[in-house]
Amino acid sequence: MKKKITISLFLVYIFFCGFLFFRNRQSNGSVRQDQLQEAQVQKYQKLLSAAKFKGNVTIYQDNRRVWQYATVGDANSSYLINSVQKELTGGLVMQAVAQGKLSLDDKINKFYTNVPNAQNISVLNLLEMTSGLDPNGAMGEAPYNNDDANAQKMIQDMHFNAQNFGKWDYQDLDYILLSHILEKATGQSYEALFNNMYVYPLKLQHTDFLWADQQKLKEIDFLSDGQNIDLNAIHGLLGAGSVAMSNDDLYATSSDLLNGRLISQQDKGIIYAPGNNSAGYRGGLYSKNNHYESNGAGYGYCNFLRISKDGQNAVVLQSVDSSNYGGLSKAADQIYSELFGK
Repeated sequence: MKKKITISLFLVYIFFCGFLFFRNRQSNGSVRQDQLQEAQVQKYQKLLSAAKFKGNVTIYQDNRRVWQYATVGDANSSYLINSVQKELTGGLVMQAVAQGKLSLDDKINKFYTNVPNAQNISVLNLLEMTSGLDPNGAMGEAPYNNDDANAQKMIQDMHFNAQNFGKWDYQDLDYILLSHILEKATGQSYEALFNNMYVYPLKLQHTDFLWADQQKLKEIDFLSDGQNIDLNAIHGLLGAGSVAMSNDDLYATSSDLLNGRLISQQDKGIIYAPGNNSAGYRGGLYSKNNHYESNGAGYGYCNFLRISKDGQNAVVLQSVDSSNYGGLSKAADQIYSELFGK
C-alpha cells in the first residue's frame, strides 16, 4: 500500500512539473492570443488589413507577449528598423555619459573642428534635433571604406542653417554625427558599442547590422521585402537606420532601457526626457503623456514602437510594405491607446 502511495505521489509530481513547464513556455515563448478578447482580435486584424499590413505586430503587457499577429514571416522575423534605431543610439550616448567619456554639454568642436558652427552646437542639440545642421549630399562614401571617411564626407557636404539652430528640425544627420562622436569619445566602433550594450548582454538572437553576411542575416531570420538595399547608404546611416531586429528583440532592448537594467532610472530620465523642442523629442523617442513613441521608414520597411514609460507595456508593429505608412502609424496608435491609454 505504501509503495502504491509513493508511486502515485511521484506521478502527481511529474504531472505538476509538466504543467509548470507548459505554462512557462506559453508565457515566454509562444503566441498567447487568449489574452485579448476575440472581438478585439477581429477588430485589430481588420484594422491592420485595411492599412495594408504585411509584417508582424506584437502586444506586450506586464513584460510579456500577449498577442502576436504575423501576415508574412513569423514571430522571429527581423526587419530593418530604420529610425527606431535612434532610441538605441540615445542609450549608447547616455552610457558614455555615465562612464564619464562624454557630456551632453560637450560642443561638437571637441571631436570635429570642421563641422559648421561646431563651437556652439552641443551633444544635447544633436539628441534633440536642434543643431541647425542640414545634409547636402550622401551621408558617406561609395564604396564604403571606413566610418572615419564617412564622417568626413558627411561633414564636407553639410551646412549650417542659423534660422534652425535651437529649433526642432528632424534630420538623420544629427544621429549619424552622434554615432561618429561616440566612436571618438570611446575609442570603439559603433557596432562594437551596440553589440556590447545590447546584443551580448540581452542574448539577442534576431538582431544584426544589415551589412552582415548573408548567412548571418539568414540566422537572424531577416525578412527581405524584395528591394535592393544600398549597403553603402546603410553604412552612411550608421546609428540612424542600419540595424535589423525582430519585434521581441526590439521590445526587450527598449524595455530594458526604460526599466533600469541597461541604464539607471536617473539616466533614463535625462536621455528620454521631453526635449526642448516642439515635438517633445530627445534621445530617439517622442515623449507622450503616458508612453514613448518611435517611428521608422526606409527601403520599403516601416516600424512603429509605442511603449509605456516603465517599459512594461508596448505595441511593436513592423511591416515590409510602407505604402500606407500613415495608416499603419494610426493603427499602432489606436491599438496602444485602447489597451493602455494615451
